Amino acid sequence: MGRKGIWALITLAVLLLGTFVVTGVSLLPASIVLGPCLKDLTSPVSYRARLSPLGSVDLRTGSTVVRLCYGRPAMRSRTVFGGLVPWDALWRMGANEPTRLYTEHPITVAGLPLPAGRYSLYAIPHTDHWEVFVSRSTLHWGNQISATVRGQEVGRVSLPVERLSVPVETLTVHADTGGGSAAFRLEWEATRISLPLAESP
Repeated sequence: MGRKGIWALITLAVLLLGTFVVTGVSLLPASIVLGPCLKDLTSPVSYRARLSPLGSVDLRTGSTVVRLCYGRPAMRSRTVFGGLVPWDALWRMGANEPTRLYTEHPITVAGLPLPAGRYSLYAIPHTDHWEVFVSRSTLHWGNQISATVRGQEVGRVSLPVERLSVPVETLTVHADTGGGSAAFRLEWEATRISLPLAESP
């Protein structure tokens, strides 16, 4: 193979790796790619100022680090649940890119076992509980939860709704590690959902 052929292969490898990184999909182990939540640079939204900035939160359970990446929409005087986010319909649990979960090691999410890797989360909010779905699809745009995306689901969990006395303007996820347990605590408007996590034995 000549010098031009070698440079062509190197260029192709760099382009493929770059595509995997910026779109949230990687052939590399999660322990290597666990890092900053990158924008989907294949979307025009990524080249404009965002009303809903990207956010991330890390949570440690045992020796495992789990990262949640999500878009952070604001209320802006709107009714969120039952309005902007309809009851009983699929929602991406954020804005823009899908809400993504990265784990270095096997974990359980509300009892659902997950191997190490990258996943997307979406939900069906109900007035008294949420159904939260975990999918291996991370390439789709957040609200494009198609039959193909749903076909890659690894499971679902049901979580109770907690009511907040003080409204939360911007969707916020906290890492809660108190009392010997670990959970991602999602808060927006007057709603709180807690997603418990544990390191698999």
